Amino acid sequence: MGASELLPRVPQPPHDPRFTLLNGRVGWRALDLSPVPTLQPAHVRFDGVLTLEAAPGVSRSLLDPSGSFGGLVPPSNVAVAADGTVYLLDAASLRLLRFDPCCCEFVEVPCFGGEGKAPRQLKSPRGIAIIGNELYVCDAGNNRVQVLSLRTFTLKAIWTNPVRAALPNPWMPVSIVSDGRRTVYVADPANLGVHRFTASGKWEGFIGALGVVHALAVDCADRVYAVVDGQPSAIVLHNGVKAGSASDVGALASAFPPLPFVVDAAGRLHFDQFCADGESAVFDLAGSLVADGQVTAAPALFLKSGIYISRALDSRIYRCQWHRVVLTGSFPKGTRVRVSAFTAETELPDEFILDPQVRWETNRDASKLDAGTFDCLVLNKGGRYLWLKLELRGDGQRAPEISSVAIEFPRISLRRYLPAVFGEEPSAADFTDRFLSIFDTTLRSIETRIDDQAQLFDPRSTPATAVGDSRIDFLSWLATWIGITLDRQWPEPRRREWLRRAGALFRMRGTRDGLHRQLLLLLGMDDAYGCCCEEPKQVCTPRSRNCAPTPAPVCCPDTPPLILEHFQLRRWLFLGAGRLGDQAELWGRQIVNRSQLGETAQVGTTKLHTTLDPVRDPFHVHAHAFSVFVPACLVRSDGARRSLTNLLESERPAHTIYTLELVEPRFRIGVQSTIGLNSVVGRYPQGVTLAGGTDAPTPLGSGTVLTGGRGQPMDGGVPNSVGRTTVLG
Repeated sequence: MGASELLPRVPQPPHDPRFTLLNGRVGWRALDLSPVPTLQPAHVRFDGVLTLEAAPGVSRSLLDPSGSFGGLVPPSNVAVAADGTVYLLDAASLRLLRFDPCCCEFVEVPCFGGEGKAPRQLKSPRGIAIIGNELYVCDAGNNRVQVLSLRTFTLKAIWTNPVRAALPNPWMPVSIVSDGRRTVYVADPANLGVHRFTASGKWEGFIGALGVVHALAVDCADRVYAVVDGQPSAIVLHNGVKAGSASDVGALASAFPPLPFVVDAAGRLHFDQFCADGESAVFDLAGSLVADGQVTAAPALFLKSGIYISRALDSRIYRCQWHRVVLTGSFPKGTRVRVSAFTAETELPDEFILDPQVRWETNRDASKLDAGTFDCLVLNKGGRYLWLKLELRGDGQRAPEISSVAIEFPRISLRRYLPAVFGEEPSAADFTDRFLSIFDTTLRSIETRIDDQAQLFDPRSTPATAVGDSRIDFLSWLATWIGITLDRQWPEPRRREWLRRAGALFRMRGTRDGLHRQLLLLLGMDDAYGCCCEEPKQVCTPRSRNCAPTPAPVCCPDTPPLILEHFQLRRWLFLGAGRLGDQAELWGRQIVNRSQLGETAQVGTTKLHTTLDPVRDPFHVHAHAFSVFVPACLVRSDGARRSLTNLLESERPAHTIYTLELVEPRFRIGVQSTIGLNSVVGRYPQGVTLAGGTDAPTPLGSGTVLTGGRGQPMDGGVPNSVGRTTVLG
């Protein structure tokens, strides 16, 4: 076998070029630049992003009064939406402001603000945050957090003092942040700690004994930083516990996402070309424009330059003409990246590549990204090996970020469709290839869309977010093809799964089993139930290549019934076989409680029915009706309750009537007493105090338990036993 047969086959039309990938996951494969002291290497961040090294000896402090943590995050009263809109809470005038680039100033958001205790009013407000499409405002003076919709600015919720937390003082929310798992952290200086909530407002815990917390921040690794009064450094919280402290702004600069603007030591916002006319402006914490003479430059956070040089990238193709380099990342204003390449037919030592006399070619500057990517042709001559050099530049406040680099090879040009005369002379052939690559890139992008078109028709891969000015995403539009309207309040995984199972659910529509499966899917109970492995099916599958044993089938519990059809409540007494008792019921007038003039008609007691059919009343009273039993914890929010109601209204048979029963985790005789339907065995309830002590007496009622237990004295040291030694008077 010859050496040429060991090389990979050169792609032929219509195949695309192959590519070599460089990123944090597969490795950057960088050369060691330490032998050349004059070269400052670029920095690979903890998340695999190639960027500039943090500037040493940064004079900024994490304990800035504005809560910007040395310019790493916006001040506590400033938040940035996903579309880049900047919101500012002016604590002095009690107004919520939004930056308008058309007039280059902060404008007031209507119908919110002003002093008072009513909803949408404020008293001593402090911090704000944007989580998803909602704006959270810390209304410290009123001891609450108000949640607004960014789309309509309607008030969606108000978080009051957490009732589950045993707090010595009423809580005082002053700063609010959220991590990547949508866990919300709220600083509470009145109780010397930080609260943890879900995005919907469910209290999850309290991290206490921290001190008077003034501001919070979250980095890309979901670490929470807290500024505490009297502490020389910020306290780091991770997974709900203390994880150390931090004080060096430069060391943390690469751990935070870059800001679209610069925040100086006074908390002022430096907007570079934010305005529609391309001008720059500086605003203070009240949203007022700062005069030019009062503007001070912010100290540098990053080094201004860094170099990355890759090891030899092997194409395994003789005299390979490398095609192009594609960069993916972000280049903020004031930053750029120069792309250079060197090719050779043999693998050269590192000392030769680091020699300043090496002639690098291509030399293209990337300062803008189109849809997050930048590409340039490789202008080097053919060679089996390629070395890539990236020179990163910044202004000290911002740094370019490169998440991945793809180097495509070999160049497959449209010249192959032209007469051979266009490729006879090498320089002319190179010019033709480079000229036609302009059109080749466009054609390949169209071909890629056609090749990937199948993913648009799969609910598991189709885009679920609206693009541009579109009001509907492709997932929702795909659902309309089969007559389904997806609830926007559902999370994305649930919407995808609902559409994926729609075909199977259509065949069962209008039946109890079909409605039961839809309820399991809506309530998120389909993952925990729904399989039965008493008799597992035998599937013909090949044995694992690593000789692993065949996994045993996992048994799942039976699904909860959720639905009770009322005809099952009929209990008849059969002649010759029936006995009076629990399973027998005699017909009588009270089975329907129909009004009869002169006999049973009573205002407020009996019913007036327009349909008169006394003979068949015992059958009709339980016909065409059913009850749905749902755990109350699954429909706490208004959105979840509304989604469940919409499902029952649209999917129930048209001639039926349903009753929704919310099941609490307790067993209450006469209220909830049927195991598996409207009763759940939960934890032992907390005891109540009848009288005495400093606590107020608690009346007996549903779900209450007297304090004390077996062998524990209740009064006078005598063991109590209800019904034997204890009498309720």
